[in-house]
Amino acid sequence: MSDRLVLRQSRFKSAGAVLGAAVFVALGLWMISNRHSFERGSPEATLFWGGLSVVFFGAAGLAGLYSLFRPTQLILTREGFQVHGLRLKPLVLWNEVERFSVSKVKSTKFVSFTLKAPTKSPAQRAAALVSAPGRADGNIPAYLEKGAEEVRALLEEWRTQYSVAD
Repeated sequence: MSDRLVLRQSRFKSAGAVLGAAVFVALGLWMISNRHSFERGSPEATLFWGGLSVVFFGAAGLAGLYSLFRPTQLILTREGFQVHGLRLKPLVLWNEVERFSVSKVKSTKFVSFTLKAPTKSPAQRAAALVSAPGRADGNIPAYLEKGAEEVRALLEEWRTQYSVAD
């Protein structure tokens, strides 16, 4: 096993998101330019919904375009793991992680992690008192090069390999 492993967000999926956003931006622009030719609704409402489509999907397209050139990364090292997306998140040490699990929201699977109780900050411990049992302390982004179950197994393997006995 090497000392460092980097998993990246799929550029293919990012390109699909950019293409899909472009279609909806074009649809919004078409609605704006043809707002007087719709039989239902007022031209003002069509202008509003077309403009909203342009703004929302334009922003999503820009985020997808950014991820084409700087994809989200999951960086594994001997010390721990780190997620590098729009900004670099703090390093989570292998010794601080209790377990990894696969979570699902609708049809999207992603990896969650739970920290050991003594390593939690006071704010995390307070939140754990009011949260549901088994709630995760953090998530690894979906849409990496590997599936969620494979990423979970890989993280668990690195945690077992590089955790130092307490």
